[in-house]
Amino acid sequence: MKNAVVVNALNISEYAFEEFSGGESAFSLLLKKAEKLPDVEALFVFTTKDLDSGDLNSGVSFTQVKETFTGMAQLLETLLQHTGKGRFDNVFYLFGDTPLIDPSLTERMYSNHKKYFASYTFAEGFPYGLAPEILKTDIFPPLIRLAEKGSSPVSRDGIFEVIKKDINFFDIETELSEKDQRMLRVSLSADTKRNFNQMKRIFDAGGKDESSITGILETRGDLLRVEPAFVNVQISGGCPQACSYCPYPGINKDLLTSRDYMSLKDWKTILAKVHEYSDDAVFSVSLWGEPSLHPDITAFVEALLFYEKFSLIIETSGIGWKKETLDALKELDDGRLSWILSLDAENSESYRTLRGEGWEEALMAAEYLSRGFGERFYIQSVRMKSNEEYLEKFFRKWKDKGINTIIQKYDNFCSVLPDRKVTDISPLLRNPCWHIKRDLTILIDGTVQMCREDLKNEFSLGNILKEKLDVIWERGTPLYQKHLERDYPEICRKCDEYYTYNF
Repeated sequence: MKNAVVVNALNISEYAFEEFSGGESAFSLLLKKAEKLPDVEALFVFTTKDLDSGDLNSGVSFTQVKETFTGMAQLLETLLQHTGKGRFDNVFYLFGDTPLIDPSLTERMYSNHKKYFASYTFAEGFPYGLAPEILKTDIFPPLIRLAEKGSSPVSRDGIFEVIKKDINFFDIETELSEKDQRMLRVSLSADTKRNFNQMKRIFDAGGKDESSITGILETRGDLLRVEPAFVNVQISGGCPQACSYCPYPGINKDLLTSRDYMSLKDWKTILAKVHEYSDDAVFSVSLWGEPSLHPDITAFVEALLFYEKFSLIIETSGIGWKKETLDALKELDDGRLSWILSLDAENSESYRTLRGEGWEEALMAAEYLSRGFGERFYIQSVRMKSNEEYLEKFFRKWKDKGINTIIQKYDNFCSVLPDRKVTDISPLLRNPCWHIKRDLTILIDGTVQMCREDLKNEFSLGNILKEKLDVIWERGTPLYQKHLERDYPEICRKCDEYYTYNF
């Protein structure tokens, strides 16, 4: 057998070139492992710039393929050009920021790949970054034809996404993990600061291969709480509606008339501190208030989009938006602005019962946002007893219009609200809270809450406008440790949101 390794380093981040172990970077370590994979005679690195290959074995040819790919069809054509047509039998497909690829696991996959005459072999249930994809080179022509049908963007799961278009056509072999760890959402990659630091923690704790890494993930949950990924910010204190399933009207009696706002100066301070600490993040500006009411909302969005690794979700009632504001936001958007419009109802009567006035205005906003933002616009309904009977009709109506729909579970905010949920979807075994693990919740004055369920702000972690973010974030670690030990404070015992996940 003659095999080749193809390393995808197209959008490789700066963290892949930082020191990872023994003075070497993640990229360098990955290449050294790649050249030693079974029957490998050539190594190709797909990149958009010159990369230092380090000290590789002279017995393996090394080629950098510098090209910008517009989609998977073009990438697959390049794979065919360099490795197909009888040049090689199989390709090990890897990403350049995954230094913990396990050679033993790869050898096992390769053995089954040959034994069962597979055209494609992949691993399932392992944390991402432990195993490559293995492709027989004669798979490329049919994959190219499939990729040319519709949109197939280049992504980490790009090859499998193409295969899924006609999955029964291919002979596929799957290497299953003894314990499914996908729910941990661990990525052993150096694509972000967060993942790099998490991977390094695991490595420094002894995680070197499949057995040690999966064992550490089972027993050392404390290693997995790194920099926050989702930042939920209150920029407006008022709202045009007092929704029946929202606890905020009970806290802010002046909700409908309140016009207090976060200043642009404070917003920029928050952005700078999150950028310094987390580097990348998904932001929401819809915590306890309607963003349409903020007089500087356009400037807020512009300030956030200045940071290339930030993206923004605006969750809105659709009430209060001016056309010129929406036009300005559309002009600013570079693909990192998404919208969720909370509608909750199938008709004006039920809408009025659940949310109040504004049905027609909300529908007009939905139409405008759908046209302007396409796949990045979502219609949302909270699922509860009061709207369950027409929820399927709601879903099908918007699906037929080609609009993405979110059905959100009901939250009683730790029993502050009545229990209106239709069914219990909580897991049989409780996991540590995702929100304490990865969310940063910031009130209008800069106060950082434990989470948004803490309506009385009994567990404040500090103030981001007055303190360093790393100090504030570390104050949440003891509570997360308690969750790992299944020792929950009263508010957490009553909570039904611990298993939900924000971006």
